[in-house]
Amino acid sequence: MKYRLITIVSITIFSSLLWAFVSFSNDYSTTLRVPVNVLNIPQGYALKELSNNEVSLSVKGEGWELAQLTFGVDHSLNIFAMNDEMNKTVSVRNVLEQNSWVSSKVQVTLVEPEQVSYTLEEINYKEVGITSNIKADFKAGYGLVADVIIEPDTVRISGAKSLVKSIQSISTDSTEFDNLDDNFAAEVPLIIPGGVSSNITKARLSLDVQKIVDKMFVDIAVERRGVPPSRELSLFPDRVNVVLRGGIKMLGRLKSEDISLHVNFRQALEDTLGSIEPHIIIPEFTSLVDIRPGRLDYIIKQF
Repeated sequence: MKYRLITIVSITIFSSLLWAFVSFSNDYSTTLRVPVNVLNIPQGYALKELSNNEVSLSVKGEGWELAQLTFGVDHSLNIFAMNDEMNKTVSVRNVLEQNSWVSSKVQVTLVEPEQVSYTLEEINYKEVGITSNIKADFKAGYGLVADVIIEPDTVRISGAKSLVKSIQSISTDSTEFDNLDDNFAAEVPLIIPGGVSSNITKARLSLDVQKIVDKMFVDIAVERRGVPPSRELSLFPDRVNVVLRGGIKMLGRLKSEDISLHVNFRQALEDTLGSIEPHIIIPEFTSLVDIRPGRLDYIIKQF
């Protein structure tokens, strides 16, 4: 029984190999999409424009040959730039002869497009800032309490002069971070525009995440602004309590002096309600919850 099973398996394998050999010996047609590269660019120059980033080749040949093109090493159409020509249009069919991966046993029946153009320009270097393009979601009761730190915060780019000139910053790839409840850091890829090279391809982003709480700052003096020398503006009360919302560690470091409140004399002159509302300036990454009291009585005295 064992030998019979081995015989059946052997016959099956042999039949499959014979079928594959016969099948791949026939002629087939297929279409390849091949990226275009410009090589041999003169020193001090870079590729500015390329009319087509890839070409479509319809090819015909034995199955074995086409299989090597389709499933083998990735191929590209290499165009070799000439030292004295900054603008050139080349025939794709002529260029194919310079690419050894196109076997003489394969017939190229259709090329789209028939021609490819390129433009070279002086190379330029520039250092630009890196901007983050992330979306951060936090656990309930947590939030971001500082600007996202990017390390490094600049990148050195190079490429065709006019292309580099148009780039003011490089952004990180769009990335989402979910359910954060503590400080967080991650390396994120940079989006480098086509035709541009850079000295780095990733940046490290650090997020300061803290539990969000409320804290009251008491007895903060209200400054009077714009009061003429012949007038006096008395406030009742002249000190208030302020409730801020922010990161627990951040609020723990804040003092009442970090919060600024003021009223303008013109507010009292233009008031029709008998009380005025103070203006407040609070630290970044905090939000105002309440001012107690929210409006202040006043008296204007003239000397």
